[in-house]
Amino acid sequence: MILRNKKVDLRSFVLQTLVTLSLPEMLFYLLAGYFFMANCPECKNKSSCFKFLKPLELDFANNRRVELTYKKGEHIAKQGSFLTHVLFLQTGLVKIYKEIPGDFNLILTIYSDGHYIGLPHLFSSETFQYSVAALEDSVICAIDRTVFEELILSNPQFGREILSTVNQRTLYHYNKIVTMTRKQLNGSMADALLYLADEVFHANRFKLSLTRKDLGEFAGMSHMSAVRVIKSFTRSGIIAEERGCLEILDKKTLETLSKNG
Repeated sequence: MILRNKKVDLRSFVLQTLVTLSLPEMLFYLLAGYFFMANCPECKNKSSCFKFLKPLELDFANNRRVELTYKKGEHIAKQGSFLTHVLFLQTGLVKIYKEIPGDFNLILTIYSDGHYIGLPHLFSSETFQYSVAALEDSVICAIDRTVFEELILSNPQFGREILSTVNQRTLYHYNKIVTMTRKQLNGSMADALLYLADEVFHANRFKLSLTRKDLGEFAGMSHMSAVRVIKSFTRSGIIAEERGCLEILDKKTLETLSKNG
């Protein structure tokens, strides 16, 4: 995990760092843009809610955030640990999952870039109620949770956007409960694949960063059940896999399976 602390005087930081670098290292970091990382006001990846903030509010958030880089497979947050920051996924892919005693976990959702992690804990729980892990190399912007709480109270438009985001995720999880309790294996896997195509990758062909175990935990079934259903879908011509990519060939059938369960 790479930590970049933004609360630092840039000129002092550059001068202090230059002294310790050799000429090749200096050239490398300069070319890589190490000294020119965008802050909140300049960031092109900031979320929609941050667009409602005034310059002083953006500076307030910028001074209390860090940027973190995670490798594929690395844990980002541990269930039960203190939640001191709200996490914004700038780039990458992560899974949000509930740890359950035994070999089976439950993946609550999968996020691609542009999503917040930790919003439901604001003004309530001080610890993570789930774990987070990177499915691909990811970059996270971690912002002090008290910044969010203060901005929600002081900026109604910002607060409304946060509330809308939380409500959307709540409705999604209501539907997921129905899927897990009422649908059979084919319907549950159809739901999972449609979600990946429509909400995560926005394409019918995508690189499958999830293992079969991940797919099972996301669809609410065992590892072996996931393997059998995927094989069945492949034999039926509903999906195809090649070189680590999955393609939905018959989306209409998947939608029918999802609807009928």
